[in-house]
Amino acid sequence: MSTSMPIDPLFTPKLQVYFVLLYNIHTTLNHSYMIYAKKLLMENIVRGVLRYCLFLCAIYGVFPFLDKGNSADHVFADDFIPGEGWEIETEKEDLANIILDIAMESYPGIDKTRYLEQLEEITETIKASVGNDKTPEHMISTINTILFHALRFQYVQTGNLEHVLLNKVLDNKSGNCVGLSLLYLCIAQKLQLPIYGVSVPEHMFVRYSEGNHTRNIETGYNGLAMPDRYYMNIPGKSISQKSIKNGYYLKNLTIDEVLSSIYLNRSLIQKEYGNIKDALIDVNKAVELRDNDAVAFCNRGVLHEKLGNNEQAIADYNRAIDLNPDYAPAYYNRGSYYANMEKIDNAIMDYNRAILLDPNSKLAHYNRGMAFYFVGKVELAIQDLSTVIAFDPEYAPAYATRGLAYAESNEPEKALKDFNKALELDPGNVDVYMKRSILHADAMRYDEAIRDITAFIQSAPENVFAYYIRAKAYRGSARYRESLEDFNKMIELKPGLAGAYYERALVKKLLGMPSDALADLNVSIELFPYNPLAYLHRANTYRELELKEKALKDYLIYLKLNPDAPDADEVKKDIESIQSH
Repeated sequence: MSTSMPIDPLFTPKLQVYFVLLYNIHTTLNHSYMIYAKKLLMENIVRGVLRYCLFLCAIYGVFPFLDKGNSADHVFADDFIPGEGWEIETEKEDLANIILDIAMESYPGIDKTRYLEQLEEITETIKASVGNDKTPEHMISTINTILFHALRFQYVQTGNLEHVLLNKVLDNKSGNCVGLSLLYLCIAQKLQLPIYGVSVPEHMFVRYSEGNHTRNIETGYNGLAMPDRYYMNIPGKSISQKSIKNGYYLKNLTIDEVLSSIYLNRSLIQKEYGNIKDALIDVNKAVELRDNDAVAFCNRGVLHEKLGNNEQAIADYNRAIDLNPDYAPAYYNRGSYYANMEKIDNAIMDYNRAILLDPNSKLAHYNRGMAFYFVGKVELAIQDLSTVIAFDPEYAPAYATRGLAYAESNEPEKALKDFNKALELDPGNVDVYMKRSILHADAMRYDEAIRDITAFIQSAPENVFAYYIRAKAYRGSARYRESLEDFNKMIELKPGLAGAYYERALVKKLLGMPSDALADLNVSIELFPYNPLAYLHRANTYRELELKEKALKDYLIYLKLNPDAPDADEVKKDIESIQSH
């Protein structure tokens, strides 16, 4: 028979699951939990979204053609053409002033004059070191030597605010690619050099550019020169030919576009600290200053999704993909959006694309594995989750989710092994205790089940389903009083669950409380009049209380609701017995 039923729209998503579970009384405890687990997986996918878009400034791998015997100051890109010295007109905007004004929004007490004087001192030192040799290679080499060797400015691969904003970069002599690139650009402007910011997905560097004379300057590697082609095919951060042709990446940035990178980085930092609205303000400013960066749109989509602005989120993900069709995180995040909307087929297609562009993406494989699990493709889920574990054997969530998949594929020993490993790696993940308790309960290891679910309840004392699991385990171990207490707690937390009254009635009958059991069965049927077993047990209770006419009526309803019940013949005999007396 059908077990579908109306769901109160006021219920939260989790409680909707409990509501369904407490009516599907034909299901095993394990199958009930699988429904609950799949719903929780969608929440995990959303959390995955927020982790995936990394801070800018990651330098990927070791440059394979870097000769360790040479200083980075003397390694040039193969497309660099030596030239004579140059003179350019000083730009009207003083970049250092603008950048420090932005820094004052986060550090309002800073002494801007002191930092401007510090930049002047560095500039004068470089001028004195250059001498009469004004050739581009000598000027760049001198800047690199002063910054990265004499003054020992260090690259750090983080997204912390102190490594982005110019005042902190000067204070700490360290910065990420944005922070060091800003420093380099400020000094270049003061030296009147044609050096510009350049961006690629999730990274920034600077470039000397005058006519046909160009050199990329990798601030993340002490000024190492890198050809454009290196940046085009970084796994997961590739740049499509369309994006390059349209001038979205690998072009010389305007001052506004350089400033956009500050706001984007600050937005990412705000997001990590949970300041979602402030993060949205910053990323909006980044997009206003530069409207062709897929990374900014992708991250704004994440923020909109976090705020529940679904239409804006999907629009931003689509825009990111339009700007750079080879940007894997945009597909990953859009896929996770679709998964959250339970459009699983769409999600899987986007995860497929993300993995094609970035085969080593742990989170893309992980979320695709969860999506496969959600739609019942358990073998494919296990394959993806096993790939994640091969990438990162210490990644606890992969073991926890693969344990669920093994449980559903009727491989309980493998499931238990994975749950144990997940808790070994992450003892604080209380959700795994719930998962493992289900496995123990199905195997009638009730003491272990009770121990695990009790550990979960200590961290989630208002989780209705947890009390249901423990109440069932207590009943299985003949600890009826404890079982009754947990069903009482369920009803206290959520008094409208018909299934809770039904289950409590069964325990009350085991405790020799038929009248109390009858009261619970009445409530259960009033709340949900389509549960055949509630009528069957109420009929049996009526017979026990010598209320035969009422028992007869309930037996007939039971057969009407469930005509193919395996015990139909036995019930018919009970009906005949009542009618004959």
